[in-house]
Amino acid sequence: MTSIIETIKAKVDVVEEIGLVVALQKSGKSLKGLCPFHNERTPSFYVFGESQTWRCFGCNEGGDVFTFVQMQQSLEFREALLYLAEKAGVAVEDYSSHNRSPEEERESQAAKERLRKLNEDALLWFHQMLLRSKDAAEARAYVQSRGISSESVVTFSLGYAPDRREGLSSYLLGQGYTESELVSGGLARMRDGGIGDSGGTGIGSGIYDYFRHRLIFPIRDSRGRVIGFGGRAFGDAQPKYLNSPQTLLFEKNSVLYAMDMARDAIKQAKQVVIVEGYVDAVIAHQYGTKQTVACIGSAITEKHIQQLKKLTRQVTLALDPDAAGAAATEHGIQEVLKTFDRTIVPVPVATATTGAGGRKRNEPRGMIRLEEQVDAEINVLQLPPGQDPDEVIVQNFAVWAHAVAHPLPLVDYYFGTKTAGLNLREPTGKTEAAKRLLPIIGMISDRIKRDAYMRKLATMISTEERILYDELQRVLREQKTNGVVAEFSAPVGPQRSSKGAGGPFQAGSGKQGTQPIQQQIMSGEPGWISKAEGEKQRQPQAQGIGLDKRKSDKIQWEDYLIGLLLQNPGLNPHVCGIINDGDFAGTDTRELYHILNSVYQRGSSPSYEPLEQLVPSALLTTIARARQSVESRSPLDGAGQIKNAVQCATRLKRTRLVQLNIELQYVLREAESTGDVAVVQQLKHKLLENQKQLRTIDSATHLQG
Repeated sequence: MTSIIETIKAKVDVVEEIGLVVALQKSGKSLKGLCPFHNERTPSFYVFGESQTWRCFGCNEGGDVFTFVQMQQSLEFREALLYLAEKAGVAVEDYSSHNRSPEEERESQAAKERLRKLNEDALLWFHQMLLRSKDAAEARAYVQSRGISSESVVTFSLGYAPDRREGLSSYLLGQGYTESELVSGGLARMRDGGIGDSGGTGIGSGIYDYFRHRLIFPIRDSRGRVIGFGGRAFGDAQPKYLNSPQTLLFEKNSVLYAMDMARDAIKQAKQVVIVEGYVDAVIAHQYGTKQTVACIGSAITEKHIQQLKKLTRQVTLALDPDAAGAAATEHGIQEVLKTFDRTIVPVPVATATTGAGGRKRNEPRGMIRLEEQVDAEINVLQLPPGQDPDEVIVQNFAVWAHAVAHPLPLVDYYFGTKTAGLNLREPTGKTEAAKRLLPIIGMISDRIKRDAYMRKLATMISTEERILYDELQRVLREQKTNGVVAEFSAPVGPQRSSKGAGGPFQAGSGKQGTQPIQQQIMSGEPGWISKAEGEKQRQPQAQGIGLDKRKSDKIQWEDYLIGLLLQNPGLNPHVCGIINDGDFAGTDTRELYHILNSVYQRGSSPSYEPLEQLVPSALLTTIARARQSVESRSPLDGAGQIKNAVQCATRLKRTRLVQLNIELQYVLREAESTGDVAVVQQLKHKLLENQKQLRTIDSATHLQG
């Protein structure tokens, strides 16, 4: 039976979808254009109609129609699935609806659409109140006092909720909505004991307005649809800010204000500026800092960062410079560190060898360390004391612009906050400063930066660097390592037998050890190694995994790897240094690997929360298929699982590189035939890089290619 995903891909042509946003021109059997994901003058973005795939040879991004929509519109897989299903005319269940009947799902979708229409009608009423109502004089004066222009009022559809108990309610009831819809939509409260804006209770039947005598900020989702509202009180009225209650559409801790307007600017600037209030965001956009978003409330959450990390690696926190703002900044830093993906950085481990004259020298020789680091640049925007972002922008935009362009790096920020209040002239103060800052410096993987901060700390507390380095080593030994050490039996280069190879393979906390990675890959060779494209493949040995080795069945390898990760999430660090999302050919397996990798990195595990609760129903069959792929074979111990996971990951990586090689050679021939010298040089460089990666894999694992 064809899956929903494959049905959608069959009905939505990748060429047509990409052609909506990229000007494509014919290039042989493919099409090419300027990449929408990075700035370029010479087209390096190709679309292959026959395989329904695309690839940019400039920024190395690629995939299918799902991947393109996710990247171009900055959507989660769930949103891309629903968007493409709607285009294809395919019915698909939403997340968390696995126990609903089709009729219940249709009713849920209809209720959401009705609520969106309700919010749009409420927005129009609020907006007209601010522009035309005599009751809104105080609100208009407040808007002017904060420096918000009339253009921004229109752009952000700002509104006013008059000080009436039944202003908006009466209007919406007249438009055909029911009292129940207004209450469930968060725009009204029941009179019989319901608590509204004032905190009072009504008597008798009926409803009253939730927002009263407030400046209204419509809140939109990433597609620009109104999902809720924020209301700012005037004077000393409390609460100062009142947000819509949770509804079918609105969840406060997952929404970023102005995200719909900031998305393209964030990608272009390669930076997001996070502020605390609605006015801060409006003023920032008004003055040109359009990569700005605001939290709904003061807390930055994991769900916020999950959205932002699809757009940029640079997160700049510009929260209010008061005690609450400082606490929110620290909380935001921790959420970014927790939520951003980790990248695996291969670092050669030097081993001592004896050179000429009997002198020892250090050189990489078969040992590497795969270090894990947060794939994000976190910094803090420094503002004049006592001034909120909007005040700085309006009063002295040059100060704001400089602060945005030169934010304080995270470690420098901690040098200030962690030593505040310490007497650095006294031994106790010096000791405490080192105790607080050395663990932070130890997190820096860049050796040059680490050395620079060690010198800075030594100068700050007037202590010898050597003493601090000794203490740093002690701190690093105590910290839990997430690195993987892999030892090869010989230097990468001439191939030789791995028999007799020895050495540890350590991961995580070092509790589990087994044979070296080369021996894992080669012992019990599974038979999926081919000498050249189209050449007859070897027969599998008895110890192999036992999957079909034909290229057309590579999805089985993806299923098997996903199945292993479902069975044992602890295998993640063994494969994430080898493979990434883009190495999966299947849309479903690619998304499942992304989810599994993200869940593992956040410190949770599908073992404690069923994965079925985290994915759309469209992926449930893939989960079942992946589990069956593992369960249908003989049970493996920990070492066996690691060996097979590494084999699968290496196989898939090599398959992707071989496919990329074919694509590169094809477009290179096209470029040579048209005499495009610049493109030819670029593609030749990419081809050499790709072939180098293939040789590295082949020499390290004895694969022939």
